[in-house]
Amino acid sequence: MSDFTPARNFLRAFLNKWGDKAWVLLVLTMLMWGSNSPIIRVASTEISPMTIVCLRWALVGFAVITFRPPSFGEDWQRAKTRPAFIFFMALLMTMSNAAIFIGGRYTTGINLSILQGAGPVAVMVGAWLWFGTRIGPVRLLGLIVSTTGVLLLATQGNLLQLGGIHLNRGDLLMLASVLFYTVYILALRYRPPMPNYSFFCFIALGSFLISLPLLAVEFSLGLTFWPSWKGWLALIYVAVFTSMLGQIFFMRAVELVGPGRAAQFQNLAPVIGSVMSVLTLGEEFALFHIFALIFVTGGILIAERFGGR
Repeated sequence: MSDFTPARNFLRAFLNKWGDKAWVLLVLTMLMWGSNSPIIRVASTEISPMTIVCLRWALVGFAVITFRPPSFGEDWQRAKTRPAFIFFMALLMTMSNAAIFIGGRYTTGINLSILQGAGPVAVMVGAWLWFGTRIGPVRLLGLIVSTTGVLLLATQGNLLQLGGIHLNRGDLLMLASVLFYTVYILALRYRPPMPNYSFFCFIALGSFLISLPLLAVEFSLGLTFWPSWKGWLALIYVAVFTSMLGQIFFMRAVELVGPGRAAQFQNLAPVIGSVMSVLTLGEEFALFHIFALIFVTGGILIAERFGGR
């Protein structure tokens, strides 16, 4: 019997009990993803960006293969019929990861958290452009309110300075990460018919392979450094919770309620990340941060709660 059997049985039991409860899966996912912002800030000085991206997918790949379901062989045959799609999805995941970990070196945990709130807005607009999903007047209002929150953050609370708007490198990279992940969420609709876990196995392995040349580039530039003990802890957290469990839970939630509604739960991530950044990193929570957070989360709540009108 494998030493991993208890963990495998626990995960299966959890999914058997809660796997059809989208809100449970989404809340747990946002707790993991929200706490990721201060982790990224800590990791930025304890482990080089592409080292953590590459090693996280190595760990995740090992874990998901270890816990592979009995249907994995059949699912592999299905995946081989869609190699370009698997590569595309793994590329999006890897680029999103790389952007956020590099960006974490140049901005604050609070900014990282709040800019995560742009995700649901991007998915809403993307679903409209890609699938023709209707954006009613209430959802449009929520979109405007959320966008205002991002602009408040960019202008440090002074919207009159829109002409001289300034986002630092970290903020821009975070927005790029959101864009990559938005395309990933929307493209999930086209994934091959197979269990979420098997699909994620292939994404994890593909992301590891794609991250290897990026790590080589980082090393050739002399930017790679080995992780400290804090870096190892950050790596383990990101691999197990942010990458593996968070992604599996989120894919199942998308399957249950669709990409648009699932993405709107991301309003929880900025709140969690901002609070944890203040508590764990000692970052200053300015007045414009509060208003930006209220607008970003409030806009998404308007779209989710009253969006059907």
